Amino acid sequence: MALKLSVMKRVLTLLLLITSLSVFGQGGILNRAKQKLKEKAEQRAEEKIDEGIDKGLDEAEAGIEGKKAKTKSTETGNKEIKKEDAAVPAATSFQSYSRYDFVPGENIMYAEDFSQDVIGEFPLKWATSNRGEAVTIKGLPNKWMRMFIGQFVSPETKKLPENFTVEFDMLLTFVNSEEQSFGPAFPKFEMLLLGLEQGEESGRLYTQNENAISKLGIIVQPAYEDRSTIYIQSSKDGSMYFEGGNKELKKFSENYRKPFHIAMWVQKQRLRLWINGDKVYDIPQAISPQAVFNHIGFWTADNSEEENVGVYVSNIKVAQGTPDVRSKLITEGKLVTHGILFDVASDKIKPESAGVLKEIASVLKENPAVAIKILGHTDSDGDDTKNLDLSKRRAAAVKQALVKDFGIEENRMQTDGFGESKPVSANTTKEGKAQNRRVELIKL
Repeated sequence: MALKLSVMKRVLTLLLLITSLSVFGQGGILNRAKQKLKEKAEQRAEEKIDEGIDKGLDEAEAGIEGKKAKTKSTETGNKEIKKEDAAVPAATSFQSYSRYDFVPGENIMYAEDFSQDVIGEFPLKWATSNRGEAVTIKGLPNKWMRMFIGQFVSPETKKLPENFTVEFDMLLTFVNSEEQSFGPAFPKFEMLLLGLEQGEESGRLYTQNENAISKLGIIVQPAYEDRSTIYIQSSKDGSMYFEGGNKELKKFSENYRKPFHIAMWVQKQRLRLWINGDKVYDIPQAISPQAVFNHIGFWTADNSEEENVGVYVSNIKVAQGTPDVRSKLITEGKLVTHGILFDVASDKIKPESAGVLKEIASVLKENPAVAIKILGHTDSDGDDTKNLDLSKRRAAAVKQALVKDFGIEENRMQTDGFGESKPVSANTTKEGKAQNRRVELIKL
């Protein structure tokens, strides 16, 4: 209403001006001009009013909690997944990861973000028994692999050691039961660690006859009303070694249509699993002592309406060993970590870095006389000058996080950055680039 009054006030002003001019000019011409201006002004007023109404409705709709899912579409040109029901959530804070004690492995053995793959095509280095495609998702960085019904197995990742970590991001979407006649469509999936026979054919053969000599499966069955469940199975030479019962995931439903982070830590037979900041499993003897793993895989459940569900995965990382933070920083005088993660081309620290930062803060609190220098490093992607500036800003961000979130004294820390100038691995592979994106802490 205020908008309409404002616009109409401008219309009246114009009419008064034209009326006053008519005293001095020729009546016919000015009358036509007056009528034309009046019509134009009223048209513009109506347009402004409509814009105001539309904007208000848009804001109201965006604020409705639990907005129903709408049918998702895929653009033929760039395969951008449109999710009107799934705006990207606000950044998660470290407080949400207050109990997160996951520390990623030290040496990166395998990394996959599908950056080399063509949008709309199946990822070149993976095997499947059905189909899939590389996509981009509106509002999210990087490329993702969309999985349909079937088995998806990565290239050989070399034999994994007794102590290793696995991380990846996932996104699940589905159509609400009210919007389809046959009931809800849930994207049930399984994350797999596999021990396959050596050779190029092993991944392809596994998708056909499941010839794994070792297997660890973590199966998630999403559902409405916090009824999502998770369970694990492990086998050796085809026989069942361990099977856990169904476990409810009360918070898991909150992650539908939002990206979430899964982290796994294997130490010989011990298995620990986190979903975002929550530890879901810590099982001392979940894995056979003879198990050997060399692939990561995913499986999606059979669903006759597969277009109604979406299972997306990206940012996969497998790393060997976990650093002894105390020993490396205090005794050796230097700690190199790949576990402090940042948004793409940004100095904003991701919340899943909380476990590493917590470990560093604990060491500094236990050794109050120790001062450190924090150094940032990047890979070679992008402009070298911008990378240098980015590395300095990231080092400063780590310092600020330790001060603000963990109470470490600011005067105990210095910062600097070297950009891409000091690589520790070749920038020609994803694994090499991941090794070069690091934060170093030097004891002063």
